[in-house]
Parts: sequence; C-alpha cells; structure tokens
Amino acid sequence: MSEIVARAASRPPAYQPDPRGAIRAREALAARFGGSPEDYWLTAGTSDAYGWLFTLLTDPGEAVAVPRPGYPLVGPLACLAGINTVDYPAYYLHPHGWENDLDALDQVLTSPDGPRVGAVVAVHPNNPTGAYTDPGLLEVCARRGTPVIVDEVFWPFTVEAAVPAGRLSGTDAAWVFGLDGLSKLLAAPHLKLGWIRLAGPHDEVARVAPVLDRIADAYLPVSTPIADAVPDLLELADAQVGRVRDRITANMAVTRQFFDQPPYRARRTDAGWTALIDVPHGDDDLAVTLLERAHIAVQPGWLYDLDSAGALALSLLPETSAFTDGCRLLCDALARVID
Repeated sequence: MSEIVARAASRPPAYQPDPRGAIRAREALAARFGGSPEDYWLTAGTSDAYGWLFTLLTDPGEAVAVPRPGYPLVGPLACLAGINTVDYPAYYLHPHGWENDLDALDQVLTSPDGPRVGAVVAVHPNNPTGAYTDPGLLEVCARRGTPVIVDEVFWPFTVEAAVPAGRLSGTDAAWVFGLDGLSKLLAAPHLKLGWIRLAGPHDEVARVAPVLDRIADAYLPVSTPIADAVPDLLELADAQVGRVRDRITANMAVTRQFFDQPPYRARRTDAGWTALIDVPHGDDDLAVTLLERAHIAVQPGWLYDLDSAGALALSLLPETSAFTDGCRLLCDALARVID
C-alpha cells in the first residue's frame, strides 16, 4: 500500500480542486460501488463526513437519532457540531440475534417533545453488536421525510452471516447518505480517506447536492496523492477483506469454544470486528479489574450502552493463536474474579 501511495505522490503535481474530490478517485468508487462519480464526495474519513452532514442536515440545538447499543463516536461528533442525539433501540434475543425497534424509531421521529430530528444514523452492520440494519428503517424514514446517514465501513466483514446483507447506500427509495472509507476496507488505519455517496428522490438530491458542495469546498481535505492512489488501492480491497474475514471468522469460532457454555454466553455476531460475551458479573469495573489483575484488555459493555451489566466486548482482530491464548487467560481470570 505504501508503494502505491508513494508512486502516486511521485507523479507530476497537478492541483485541480473540486469540492467533490478528484474525478479519478470518484470514477473508481462508482465503478466498484455503483452509481455515478457525481454521487460521491471525498472526505478525510467518515468522522469528517459525519461533521459535514450534521452541518448540512441540522441546525444548532437540533438532533440526530443514533442506534443503541452503538459505538461512542457519533455522540461526541454531534456535540462538536452543537447538536443533540436521541436513541432508538435494538434488542437481543438469543440465539436469533438483534432486531431494530422500528416502532420506537417512528416515535422518535414524530414526538412533539424534544428537539427536531434532522437525520437518522444507521451503522450497517452495527459496532459492537455485529447486526445488519433492518432495511425497514429506510421505509420509516422515507415515510417521515427524514434523511438517513448509513455508515457501512464494516459491511463486507461477515462473521456468522452467510453473506453480507444488501447495502443500504445507493437506495433511491429514501434520502440516503452512505459512508465508507479505505481504513476499514484495507485494514489500514493510516490511510485516511472516506467518502459520502448520496442517493434518493431526484428533487431532494438536486436540492442538497449544491449545499454539500459548498460545505466540501470550505474544507477540501483530501490530498492529491491519496486521491490519485484510490483506483490502485481499491484493487487490493477484495484480497484484504478476505484475509480479515478469515481471521475474524476463525476467532469467532474460538470465542464460541470458550464462552458458548455456562456460565458464559457468546452472542450472535453477523459481521464486524467485535464479539460480545455475557459473564455472570455485574461489576462496572470488571474490565479494569481484568486489566489490572490479569493484564487482559477487553471493553465493558456499558461503553456501548449495552443493558447487560456483565457484557464484555472482545476484538476479533488479533492473530488466531494470540486470540486463543487470550481467551484461555480470560476464562481463567474470570473464574478467579467471579469466585
């Protein structure tokens, strides 16, 4: 990957600013993910994309609806944008998996109490639950005329799902801003390039695209060498996704080997890089205790607003031999802590 970026950086410089980003990169994105190059805006990452869209879709004091449980990123970004968040829940039924409460979402969008909801955020699949978003969410939002921000950075990384669910980005039936980026696609956190893909009813797209252009033009965050490297970097994506998928699938099997038996429970994980386990311990400081006493790093479920006090989140990314050793140590440490 570094060689590709270096090769792009060595080309004769040609600065041609465009609020949507370099056309060569957008053509490559459209060829891979569908749509037209005009449907895409390049960003420095999905966090930047969230910020732009919060500016586009809300005024200070308004709100975006976010999934609960969910990764604690959108809340701080909303705070920086001067807006609020309201939750819509998903519930877990073992071993079936997670289901979005679409009735609760509809109530959030229609409630006369609280701030106006300018957009709904959907993470497809969710982090940390690993559940793909119910496409019925788009129907609810279309009925209420509410835009949807769909974060699909983990979309191809299936674990226990047979195949990825259909993408929600690129859907014309609702007003959708799809987010994705290179850092997850290539498992390369140092490659900070993301994109927004806009789709929806023609009149809405025609109205908001020029406004998004003005926001993007104020930042122009993507350097020319990174943008020029996008076509070649995308050619590496399938192989890299396959390698990551093999590892996380193997590590999920190890998780079930250790934690899919009493007194533990491993929750269903359709996709993503995280496994959730339930342990018979309600101490909010359990993750800290494990780190201090056993030098094992896990994340507590409360970090993601999981209702279960004994939930722990395990990263599925380590090499399988190291992950297996870690699970064995975790089992031993939990036995000591629980006793």
